[in-house]
Amino acid sequence: MENRAKLKFIELENMVFTLNDSVKLVFDNTDVRLERALRDSVIQRFEYSIEWIWKFLKYYLLENYWEEAEFSKEVLKKAYKANLIDDLSLYIDMINKRNRLSHDYHEDFAKLSFDTIIEEYLDEINNFINKFSKKYDK
Repeated sequence: MENRAKLKFIELENMVFTLNDSVKLVFDNTDVRLERALRDSVIQRFEYSIEWIWKFLKYYLLENYWEEAEFSKEVLKKAYKANLIDDLSLYIDMINKRNRLSHDYHEDFAKLSFDTIIEEYLDEINNFINKFSKKYDK
């Protein structure tokens, strides 16, 4: 039977695929009327992708390092110590951004967050997926 972390990772890969697909749609879009909806789609997909990253890491740490953690930032700190992520502050920032977007939506903040997702987070999320894809392709 496949382990739980691997199953979570497969779901995470699909989520990040939809995030990348939404980003592509934003940049391919020529209809100004769709701009906000497409931007919001990227933000929503970012929110559930970053949420799933820490949940995947929770199971990965438990299954591979016998490390238990319950909360997102605790999981990220342990993942950093285990060299599973390279930039702890970036991941903490992503969690903080996700939390604020989920609970305190404002148009101006959404626009700034969209830019941050594209410019600062997306490459790291894709690198994360590539790193663990290699681990599970063995």
